[in-house]
Amino acid sequence: MVRLSKVSLPNTVNANFVKPSPPMEDRFEAFDQKLATKVAKMYLPVLETYHRATWHGLDNIPDEPFLGVGNHTGMHFMPESLLWINKYHSEPRMVPMLTLIHHLTHLLGRSVKLPVNELGFLEARRDNALAALRAGYAVTVYPGGDRDVARPFTERNRINFFDHLGYVKTALKAQVPILPIVGCGGGETLFVLNSGEKFAEWTGLKRFVKVHTWPVYWSFPFGMHVGHWPHLELPLPSQMSMSILRPYQLTGFKPYDADDPTVVSHINREILKLMQAELDRLSKGRIPVIGQLK
Repeated sequence: MVRLSKVSLPNTVNANFVKPSPPMEDRFEAFDQKLATKVAKMYLPVLETYHRATWHGLDNIPDEPFLGVGNHTGMHFMPESLLWINKYHSEPRMVPMLTLIHHLTHLLGRSVKLPVNELGFLEARRDNALAALRAGYAVTVYPGGDRDVARPFTERNRINFFDHLGYVKTALKAQVPILPIVGCGGGETLFVLNSGEKFAEWTGLKRFVKVHTWPVYWSFPFGMHVGHWPHLELPLPSQMSMSILRPYQLTGFKPYDADDPTVVSHINREILKLMQAELDRLSKGRIPVIGQLK
């Protein structure tokens, strides 16, 4: 395990310098289904072939608005997310789907004039998710955030949302089912040695720019890297297994239950238990990168 020593920031680094930009206004009605489908049909065959992807439970996708909740690993690669989003958009669906993305990813995309909203991406804010669900969209979220994508290699097959319960509260308020989406293999597209959570906390990254990690990892072809800085790298062709579980129905719960910590925690534990059991099944007997032999 790589150990990171505590560092001191120069006095010139202060809250005003690292304060994140105010949220940019998202317009979920700008979503262009034809554009999303065109892009998905172009990229999905490449992703599925490269990662030898297998799918389970596609029949569990409901024909009504839902809140999809998934795990994602592999730093910038996130094959679990890319496979799921492109799979959903590549086939005719009764309900259009939007996906929440990290604040900095959203900011970068909008800054360079990418069609973020047109492709179905919104900044990861609860009000965005709730408004979209109430408007009849499905929404996919990744509560684990950057701690999920930067999890150490030894923890790649563990489901952990780090006590982020907003997805449960949003589903309760919108009165939609929660659709668990489990991916296995993304954490083998590179090798994270240390997530660097302490470094992110000490330097103020966690507080000011919502970055909880500053990982140390190895990727192909140039070896060791530190942090989230963009650079040339390619994912290893890790075999991916994707599983969509049955929707978790919120029958019997009311919107006001979103304000009850006991109810919210109970539902979160149930979701984590279901997803972990499926990830355990998918990872059993798996050889890193190669996947399952049978």
